[in-house]
Amino acid sequence: MLRLLKFEAVSFVLLVCMSTGVLSKIFADQKCQPVTPERHVPPKEPFQTLTKDFLDKFNEIIIIGDQHGCYDEQQLLIKNHNLNDTVLKIYTGDITRKGPKNLEVLRFVKNCSSCLTVRGNNDEKTLLRVFSKLHNTSYEFIPMDQWMENLTVNEITWLRDTPYVIHIPSMNAYVMHGGFLPGIPTHNNRPYTIMNIRTVIADPKCPGGWRPTREEFLDKIKVPTFPWASQWRGPAHIYFGHDHKRQLQFYPYATGVDTACVRGHYMTGYFIKGPRKGTFATQPALKKYYHGKV
Repeated sequence: MLRLLKFEAVSFVLLVCMSTGVLSKIFADQKCQPVTPERHVPPKEPFQTLTKDFLDKFNEIIIIGDQHGCYDEQQLLIKNHNLNDTVLKIYTGDITRKGPKNLEVLRFVKNCSSCLTVRGNNDEKTLLRVFSKLHNTSYEFIPMDQWMENLTVNEITWLRDTPYVIHIPSMNAYVMHGGFLPGIPTHNNRPYTIMNIRTVIADPKCPGGWRPTREEFLDKIKVPTFPWASQWRGPAHIYFGHDHKRQLQFYPYATGVDTACVRGHYMTGYFIKGPRKGTFATQPALKKYYHGKV
């Protein structure tokens, strides 16, 4: 239960002070990127590397798009496509919020020996709301977020330490929620960029020549806009979620697999290793759970 977190309050405050004091390239002052919110708490390992020895334990690897609490669809996808423990399931983040069974999804991924996930922007919002409640007893969860009351200390700690990026050197690949800003070194991407980027505009004043922009500003922009992934030139291949409006995206060096299950579309997995490499696992949504704009 969330109230159990109060016993961890002192150690958490110490963790925040220690974490935010660590100098790292990904928190360096970069131009042309949004600043990560001050209350943000980084995971212990922002970039998690999967070794070849670890990957060799699995017969297949599948990248699965945003869950958003769609537990029933998640379990149907696993059952109908035989995604057992011989298949490494890597989720693109946003396992929580907006859907009907957020706790169930979180607990399944956490306790699954063949599952990994990165931190999505909605998982970030989950953490910020839980920590707000912890440090301000008058803070109230909105109805959509009341499930957070039942999170345990262990579950919050686990969610906090999900990485921004999973790096797979042996496959020259990365998995993340949003993406990277084209044209700059991977480790110079700020957490906010990695979890939120969708669209870029050309800007010669920016390192790399691109500036990210948010959806709500698109109608005010008089210059061409592009999906960030369309401008990513590799050499590593990136698998990502987040960009639900564009649905499946295939570019030479980037693949997007968020197909908006929580909005009534479907859940998608894409095999990147094994006998089914290059094929899909799909599960239609059982209903439309979320009716919001973003």
